[in-house]
Amino acid sequence: MQTGPANILPLIFTDLDGTLLDHHNYSSSPADRLIAGLEAHNIAQIIPVTSKTRSELQALRKDIPLNYAVGVTENGSVIDDVGGIIGNDAGMADAPHMHILGLSYADILSAIATLPHDIRQHITGFSDMRVTDIAQSTGLSLESAKRAGKREASEPFSWSGSDQQMAALTAHMEAVNIHVQRGGRFFHLTGHATKEMAMARIAAAFAYRAPDRDIVTIALGDGPNDLAMIKAADYGVIMPNPDGVTISANGPHIHIAPHPGPKGWNAAVQNILSELGFNLSES
Repeated sequence: MQTGPANILPLIFTDLDGTLLDHHNYSSSPADRLIAGLEAHNIAQIIPVTSKTRSELQALRKDIPLNYAVGVTENGSVIDDVGGIIGNDAGMADAPHMHILGLSYADILSAIATLPHDIRQHITGFSDMRVTDIAQSTGLSLESAKRAGKREASEPFSWSGSDQQMAALTAHMEAVNIHVQRGGRFFHLTGHATKEMAMARIAAAFAYRAPDRDIVTIALGDGPNDLAMIKAADYGVIMPNPDGVTISANGPHIHIAPHPGPKGWNAAVQNILSELGFNLSES
């Protein structure tokens, strides 16, 4: 693998499930080989941006070569700043190197408790589920399901109500500064924090720390909650999602991956890096 232009620093913001990870077996192959090469040669920063929890993301570091300096969890609500890229500021929470951009989990659960019964009955959130229920609804192992339940700033939920009731839920939550986002598999209740906002904050932090580099943002995702991030990036990649909601966007900077999951991720990232002048070999 060869390096490319020294003045360019690509930041690859990537969704996980259905994008970097296969929706069915959670494997990152064949993208894991490319990730290892990019990190070994310091070609790009790979930044996971996911609905997963920090606990889940940190566990993934053992399974795939994703030694990220900064990651985004719970759909943009939490920044896992393990490398101190952003540093201490007013958004720092109790945990080291953790920034909450939205509302705390306790605040979100308190808001759910105020919902009228005719709306609340159609929500099945992770807080309503046992670990075995989370495992069954996600396909995760019990240990992984425990990590998925360790929420810090968002509540995933399945929905059984009508469109009219969803509109009522959205209005009720917006009144208390909570946003309803639709992901690839679940809806999510979060504070007014998004993947796009987290991407902008992280890109600004890298620009501040590396003023001699041109920051280029690349964003990949397959769900509606990825779309704003994809549109806002310098290079956006829409991943095919045969098992979920199909998203679309127009623009010369928007790419469509040729395959779903890590196979498509691998091809799309290599194509964009080649456009930027990075010549990647198979070695």
